[in-house]
Amino acid sequence: MLLNSIRLLFFGTILWGIVFLPAPSNVDLMNNNLPFLTDGFLFGSDRLGRDNLALFCYGAMSTILIVIPARILTILFSFFVSTFSLVFPKRSDFLLSGFVSVSLSIPSLLSALIVISILPNNPFSLMVAILVSDWAMVYETLTAKIREIQTSPYISASLCFGAKPKHLIFLHYLPALKNMFQFLFFSGLPTVVMTTALFSYLGIQTSVGDTGPGLGEQISFSKDYFDQSPFSVLLPIIAILTLVYSLGSRNQRYET
Repeated sequence: MLLNSIRLLFFGTILWGIVFLPAPSNVDLMNNNLPFLTDGFLFGSDRLGRDNLALFCYGAMSTILIVIPARILTILFSFFVSTFSLVFPKRSDFLLSGFVSVSLSIPSLLSALIVISILPNNPFSLMVAILVSDWAMVYETLTAKIREIQTSPYISASLCFGAKPKHLIFLHYLPALKNMFQFLFFSGLPTVVMTTALFSYLGIQTSVGDTGPGLGEQISFSKDYFDQSPFSVLLPIIAILTLVYSLGSRNQRYET
């Protein structure tokens, strides 16, 4: 009940802000560092005169628009690689085992930063960086579940009747992996939110379109002026923590 109330209040505020508040992309030095409850600026403004509430709403929206597609893309890519091991088991063991081990041994943040340094600075590059940093762990989880499914008598019966790998994938593996996909999606969202916020703090673009700075960038930009405009720092922190709490899997049950 509490989680649902927090979600409703949080996402309702974001929706209201996007509908009624302009994107905080313009500088207005005449209204910089305005205090709480100023007329036209409910939570004040930052040192560039941007509405703190608009920064909160648009920053959270941009994070959501990056995090959810990035997690879906990571799971789909990992599943595609896993299906390759079903169609070509001998070749996949030779090609993937060492590659996955190396990927797991490299810190995810380091691999993501390397990808971002190579690709252009835009949200799609950030999604690719998240995929590169997370896919190996998701692949290992899916592969372990697939090996468990392979021992099912239904798989053995299908093979006896001449079922091809594509039939096994669509008729047996995909239905059996439904709960696992759900678990991987919700359990991984908080990590992706924190990763996106960290990238934004480091100056990497995480905003979608002309919607102002990302949540991490807001913290980095205003942290030295906390005494003048505290909500410029507090609101993006609250947004990040609430996204982690709201998008997580606290109420998600996973059954094997």
